[in-house]
Amino acid sequence: MIAFSVIIPVLNAEHYIEQCICSVLSQNYPNYEIIIIDDGSDDRTKKLIQKLGEKNPCIMLKSICHSGAGAARNVGLHEASGEYVIFLDADDYWTNPYLLKSLDEKLTRQRTDVVMFRMDKYTEDGKLLKKYRKAPLPAEKACYKLSDVYDVLVKDGQVLASACNKCVRRSMLISHHIEFQEGGYAEDIDWVLQLFSVTETISFINEISYAYRQHQKGSASKNKSGPNYQAKMIEDWAARMKRENISNKKAVAGLLAFEYGICFGYWHHLSAEMKKMMEEHQYLLDYALDRKTKMIRRFKKIFGLHLTCTAMRIYLFIRRLSYGKIKKEK
Repeated sequence: MIAFSVIIPVLNAEHYIEQCICSVLSQNYPNYEIIIIDDGSDDRTKKLIQKLGEKNPCIMLKSICHSGAGAARNVGLHEASGEYVIFLDADDYWTNPYLLKSLDEKLTRQRTDVVMFRMDKYTEDGKLLKKYRKAPLPAEKACYKLSDVYDVLVKDGQVLASACNKCVRRSMLISHHIEFQEGGYAEDIDWVLQLFSVTETISFINEISYAYRQHQKGSASKNKSGPNYQAKMIEDWAARMKRENISNKKAVAGLLAFEYGICFGYWHHLSAEMKKMMEEHQYLLDYALDRKTKMIRRFKKIFGLHLTCTAMRIYLFIRRLSYGKIKKEK
């Protein structure tokens, strides 16, 4: 049986895709498959993948009409045959050639639901953003109950709204019907919320293994659609928490509180309907676990909702300026 299915959705990534795929092919471990879903690329991406596929039979390429990253990942999940699945974005790459071997050794000792590993953020042109590096993950035990560590993960921002730093047991995804939202933004956030609402056991690898490129142009946060999709996702999950018995409710609520706080910074992009939702769901901040969201909660209690939104908008603007400064210094 194949141990790992590495799923890579790709759209017009001719400048990155070879480095991405080769970071998997260079793994010091043989039992894996690479499933690449071409989401309607119109540049040289597909040809580059086919060229690598001619020499590496572990590569499976499937082409679909442009449907978005969520739909592409779902197609990859349906094609996967590995016991565990790992997602890798086409403009990112693995920095640890022993990642799969380390995962295999970890899972040989304990077949956990999820294994998390660490990632670093880089600028588009490859400069390491060290200031965003997270602290080491819990490592005292080979395996944890999620209920024993979720507060640490959420408080330290370790969970991340990313599917790409998690190796997940495929049978769990199938049995709980966990798939990505299609046709919008924030699909990673929703998927992680689904995942952590059912995960029972989790393990960690502390080697920094994933290079995430922090793009600025074209990000969902820079237009009106992204924040509105995110706000709607928050509304849906808030309703779900009220009507369903979620196993890891505190973990889900803590993650939801964080995403709710981020939405304050994009208040000016929200529709009237989503602004009303934000006002009605201010109680979500009461579930805050991480330091930043607790600060937002305290600030709002003192200065009110609208001034908090202004402060968050300024904070996010300064972060973007800081990113631009790092790029210029390279």
